[in-house]
Amino acid sequence: MVDYASLAYKAKVKHDEDKLADERHGNLRTDPCAFFERVKAHLIEEMDMVNVELRKRGVPVLEQNHLPGFAKEMFLTYGTNSLCRVGLGIMGGGCRITAVICGPPNGYEISRKEFLCRQEGSCREVLCIGEAGLPTGVASPDEIAVDIISGVLVGRFY
Repeated sequence: MVDYASLAYKAKVKHDEDKLADERHGNLRTDPCAFFERVKAHLIEEMDMVNVELRKRGVPVLEQNHLPGFAKEMFLTYGTNSLCRVGLGIMGGGCRITAVICGPPNGYEISRKEFLCRQEGSCREVLCIGEAGLPTGVASPDEIAVDIISGVLVGRFY
């Protein structure tokens, strides 16, 4: 025999959790993660610095592609072969910055790195997520930018 009272209790708890997550998500949607804006600013600064060195050596430079309708994403290219999409994903418990490198020979994903903001809205603590899906350390906006730019130049995140 099924105990509907306990199932109803579990359903109520899940409903309350979902409602709370939806409220958090709504707050983040109205005030997107300001941390991502700082990361974007640092990415542009790092890109400008590395382009000076790349031009000295006569190799392709990093460029930013502006695509309409992608306010929460930034696209970086290195030459004509590599593309890195840096995006902000807002979840119930915070936000996640994901960097994905795609490239030759078939345009498929080569490497991916994620940074998880632990506190909603403010993103005071950002964890770098490694290959195994486990946190590997805390990162600041400039560290994230350096990590992404370095990964694009090498063609892989470490």
